[in-house]
Amino acid sequence: MKKYRKVLTVLLLVSFLALVTTGCGGGDSSDTVKVGIILPLTGPEAMFGEMEKNSFDLAYEELKAAGKTSIGGKEIVLMYEDDQGKQDVAKSATEKLINKDQVAMLSGGYSSACTNVIAQSAQSMQKPFLIATGSSDDITRQGWSYVFRGTAAPASKYTGAFWDMMEKVVKPQNVAIIFENTDFGISSSKGFREECQKRGINVVFDQAYEHGAIDFKPMLANLRSTNPDMIFATSYVMDASMIINQMKELNFNTKLFVGNGAGYTMPEFYENAGAASDYVASTSLWVPSVTWSGADEYYNKYKQKYGKEPDYHGAQAYTTMYIIADALGRATDLTSPGIQKAMKETDFNSIMGPIKFEDWEGFTNQNKPITYVVQWDKGKLEVVWPEDVKSASYVYPVPNWNER
Repeated sequence: MKKYRKVLTVLLLVSFLALVTTGCGGGDSSDTVKVGIILPLTGPEAMFGEMEKNSFDLAYEELKAAGKTSIGGKEIVLMYEDDQGKQDVAKSATEKLINKDQVAMLSGGYSSACTNVIAQSAQSMQKPFLIATGSSDDITRQGWSYVFRGTAAPASKYTGAFWDMMEKVVKPQNVAIIFENTDFGISSSKGFREECQKRGINVVFDQAYEHGAIDFKPMLANLRSTNPDMIFATSYVMDASMIINQMKELNFNTKLFVGNGAGYTMPEFYENAGAASDYVASTSLWVPSVTWSGADEYYNKYKQKYGKEPDYHGAQAYTTMYIIADALGRATDLTSPGIQKAMKETDFNSIMGPIKFEDWEGFTNQNKPITYVVQWDKGKLEVVWPEDVKSASYVYPVPNWNER
């Protein structure tokens, strides 16, 4: 009996020491505060993941130089996981970071499909998750208290500035909607479709396509027969490039082609579409010429360090890292409830504007977005709306292919 008690005492002591060492499962180890970041670092979305990882790292370096990565003597450590753009991999990565790596909080999330999976797991395991990009409306409409979205607008809200331009400039009678059959594409098209109905705009073509398709000509031929004044499209970068190039091959003209962010704002869109990209407009959540403090500096630093131009996806990740450091620095303790409370109290000015996590129109912990309309001109993406922040005048209606 005495021997049994001795063994039991040793086991209890070992368990207690293990609990202390892991910070009671809160990611609060003796010398680090681990932040798990899940991005598509390989696979078809890797160009987005690379831009976002670079931007996270750039912001971290700046914060470290300013002494803002040390929280009560504990150093913030970024732990990256590659979701490969696959939901099952994203789920496994989330569980690994929470259960094995004992992270204090999560971030990242590029595609809406993967972001939704990460958010579900984070909420069920009560681990704060700050979304960088995933934009499907449903993600922040679940009432999830541990899920926050600051730099990413709900997909249906990307068009805020564009609807103002539509009302004052474009004034279309007939529009066409094409979109990839992903969470982001479906959510985006739904919001645009509903807004058209409210405004009495006739939707003459409304079709989803398989993400990663190669031949868009049959769809475009059918679309052309409806003679729309304007096309609204949601696509990732390779699809976006092929759609525009194939419209040129078909000599398919319309008064305005508008992308819903995503692939239509990436530097790779111009690299792949070339001159065909001229006059393509898009919604956007950020451009380097915005008046928010530090925007131009981030753009120039990124371009100098990585030899490429970042778009709003990079700005999202860069800003997200600053929000993380701000929240962790204000948290009264580094438990999940402590970090959740600090996140909810965020009131932060960034290169993407003010960040506050509010509840509105059925969204929970969702920042209210600021949006822009941009238009390509000879390889440069110009802000054309709102007019008070424009870097160039819009071109509408756009010239026909044979007039360019």
